[in-house]
Amino acid sequence: MKRRIVVAFKSPMIIVFIVILLFFTPFAIYSPGESRNRGVVTAIGIDRIDQQYEVSLLTFIPTANQSYQEKTSVISGKGNSVAEAVYNAQIAMGRTIGLAHAKTTIVNEELLSEDVSTTVDYLSRVASLPENTVFVCTNNSAKEVLEQSKNLVSDLGLKLEQIIAYNANNLYVTDTSLEAFYKGYYSYVKSSLIGYLTLEESGEEGGGDRVSSPSGNSGGQGQSSQGDSNSENESGGKSSKRIENQGKAVLLKEGKKVAVLDVDGLSGINLLNPKSVNQIIDIDGVERNDETLSMQYKVKNKKTLVTTKFENGYPIFMAQLVLGVELVEVGGEHEALRINTEFSEITDDISGKIEQKVKQQFADSLGILREHDCDVIGVGREFFSNDRKQFKKFIDKIGGKENADKFIDYVTFKLSVVVQPD
Repeated sequence: MKRRIVVAFKSPMIIVFIVILLFFTPFAIYSPGESRNRGVVTAIGIDRIDQQYEVSLLTFIPTANQSYQEKTSVISGKGNSVAEAVYNAQIAMGRTIGLAHAKTTIVNEELLSEDVSTTVDYLSRVASLPENTVFVCTNNSAKEVLEQSKNLVSDLGLKLEQIIAYNANNLYVTDTSLEAFYKGYYSYVKSSLIGYLTLEESGEEGGGDRVSSPSGNSGGQGQSSQGDSNSENESGGKSSKRIENQGKAVLLKEGKKVAVLDVDGLSGINLLNPKSVNQIIDIDGVERNDETLSMQYKVKNKKTLVTTKFENGYPIFMAQLVLGVELVEVGGEHEALRINTEFSEITDDISGKIEQKVKQQFADSLGILREHDCDVIGVGREFFSNDRKQFKKFIDKIGGKENADKFIDYVTFKLSVVVQPD
């Protein structure tokens, strides 16, 4: 054994390895951790207050603890531009920010009154914000949403980006990411959808105070916030707020808000999206066994067949939709045990009412899209893919590329719906 060790130490590679180990090991052991120089940002909020931007950063603080829970803090900075606000937030944090782990970007709804792409341009182009970050807006302060999101992890084990994930999988025609926003923004229709979160009063008293401390910069623009976000009521108590996902989305045109869509509006837009399932269809006035009932059906699966053509030079969009539905609830005076027996049958009357309901949802949503010259359904893409030559010819007929986003106004839609039990 001793002989083998002697032979090994005669090898130049072993000697070099030992020298490197002796040289770098002390530096690795005693050098400060990367977390002392760089702050890991998991979410970003952007507000505008008194003509200034306020950028808030939900920052992960690596701390040893026995609960295995992340400790986070909201740190913010103000400035005349987003770049200046981010810089002041870094001063308040005392670290260089890293956005590679940012999962969510929230903007205040007021910022959507102008082209929001100019607001997030610096973050995506210079600050290297990931394009797969969830992009949403809120009716309240984005900073307050970040502050309240800290309670989600401690109370529910739920992260902020997960609140919107269900919508992205079941309601939105596409994911509500920064990348999806830019794809719609730079397309010929210049339209896209982003998620919508609200911050509502919970009506519960209690909670910690929000503590703000000025930064060390001369302008005093940076500040850090810790604790829960609360607002004082008239009696002097404090009522906490909660983040709500009501299934809404914001329709954007050229980066500006043109409409806020509710669940029915999104269902109509997403009617032809086979990945969008689990919607509840509520129908009334069903006559069964001398009873007038209201019935609720869940869409369990969906099949779509889309074809396009031009007749006399005008576009026609034809779609057949096959809905596999399941009865989930019946309203009215009846025996509960019968829900899974005779009530489960899809009669012609029920099929007709479901067909009428979904067609009305589609017509209402289509009216909104036509009003604002938006196409988040992908109608133009279907015509372009199926008959590119005829599509370009028609675009030239209605005024060329400058009026290409008005294409949906001229499309005739023919929709047939087949309803069957799942």
